[in-house]
Amino acid sequence: MKKKIVSFLFFTFIVVMTGCSGVSKKDLTLLNGTWEIEEVQSHGEIFNPKGGIILVDFYKIESNLGYRKKLTPSLGENYSSSEDRFDFTVEQIEGDFYLSYDKALKPWKEKIVKISENNLELEHSGKTYRYIRHKKISFKP
Repeated sequence: MKKKIVSFLFFTFIVVMTGCSGVSKKDLTLLNGTWEIEEVQSHGEIFNPKGGIILVDFYKIESNLGYRKKLTPSLGENYSSSEDRFDFTVEQIEGDFYLSYDKALKPWKEKIVKISENNLELEHSGKTYRYIRHKKISFKP
């Protein structure tokens, strides 16, 4: 009986550990670069951006400090941008990582749910934002 309880607890521990988001401090460097919103999920509904001007989020992070800017791709290798940028700090709260925008007019935090080379998932105010790595399309005649 004791062996079964130990086995059950061990199995439960393994399931809980593999079910975690798995975002580590080392993974945070993957945030650097340009990201395009693939979909937004809110209250059980999924919204996909359609048509119009493509906007991408550019993230730059170094240590626990970073910023985000909105960029518009243009023909060739360049992006256009306004001077606006949102500075953030990275906070670790109860094992999860957050982008904390404390200096904004209305401060907020975004939880990093998942991050990999080509996928990013953030949560904020009951919404889940799923990004894919933006791949710049260059036109060469």
